[in-house]
Amino acid sequence: EELSFSFTGTLLFANLCLLISLPIWYGNTALKTNCESSPPVVVKERVEVPVPAKPVECETPPPRPSPLKEPKVPKNRLVSQSLTTRRVQFEDIAAKAGTDKVQGITNLPQCLEDDQKETPTACISTTARNKKCRPRGHFYHTIYNRWLGEYSDKEADPFQFLEIGFYNGKGFEAYLEFLPKAEAHSMEISCIEQGPRNEGKWPWGNFAQKNEKLYKPLLKQDRLHCGDASEVEFLNKIWTEKMKRPDAPPLKVVIDDASHVARHMAQSVFFWFPRIEPGGLMIVEDIQPTGEANPFRTQFLPQILADLHFCGLPDFPETPCFPTLQPLLNSVHCEMHICVFERNDEPAVELSLKDSEIPPGALDLSTCKVLKK
Repeated sequence: EELSFSFTGTLLFANLCLLISLPIWYGNTALKTNCESSPPVVVKERVEVPVPAKPVECETPPPRPSPLKEPKVPKNRLVSQSLTTRRVQFEDIAAKAGTDKVQGITNLPQCLEDDQKETPTACISTTARNKKCRPRGHFYHTIYNRWLGEYSDKEADPFQFLEIGFYNGKGFEAYLEFLPKAEAHSMEISCIEQGPRNEGKWPWGNFAQKNEKLYKPLLKQDRLHCGDASEVEFLNKIWTEKMKRPDAPPLKVVIDDASHVARHMAQSVFFWFPRIEPGGLMIVEDIQPTGEANPFRTQFLPQILADLHFCGLPDFPETPCFPTLQPLLNSVHCEMHICVFERNDEPAVELSLKDSEIPPGALDLSTCKVLKK
């Protein structure tokens, strides 16, 4: 009986210990489980114990990664995003002004429909294998949106702009609206004194005068300059007396759209490119395969492209084709019948009149030694 009583008492004591330990084990397990969830749940112990349980330490979870932020897009005229987010597009403004710079867009479909007619009205050629060469007008909107986009912003810094070849002013009207912060200038030969060409006069009428909206105001403001833009003396006079003023903004953009004669086009580059401020643009239009313009495309362009890649390595002796242009050249970008020459970060250079003239070999690539190898 004593043995039975002792055994029974032991069982009772063991059961009592088990009842006391179960809540403690359960509580600690619950706390540990709740540390792994959020937010933590406080679990009350059911039984008081004489020895306080050790506090359960939860490991601090690593911080959650913040949502990815959109990377900042650098201000770059080549970023395609700018072509779609900008408020104004050059083609809309140019079409309203009536310039031929974008007329290829609307004339191409009509030209392709009319190419079977004897006298198609929207075409200049019905036989060109490149269909974009058939319609009247050009497709310059893409290059202008891309390269002049940063200058079309109303928040852009003021800058100076020069167009060579005002003609009837339709292109200039488009530039004025597209480039609201530009101090815009233009040059035109037809508004000089009328008379025989061999006397330095103009015999074919004043084209600029047909633009009644702009002609007189621009003359009064010294923004339309009448003269021969292929002569460095005239260019230098306008530059030093009318444009390079102490209060003038920096010259950033020059566009040649004048005679479309290769020698005149090259002269524009040699005079104006060094004088454009760092990061600025020299643009030459109408580089199409015509007798007058063709040497610019076939003789001048290969030489300036060679200069773009010039290194002057000791073990590969070479000299630039155009020493006055190469040190200032950052890039050359061409689309059909139009090229952009981009200035690098070197300061503008004021060359002498002699060094500003077109060099003898500019339209003869055989004179550039590096192209012979």
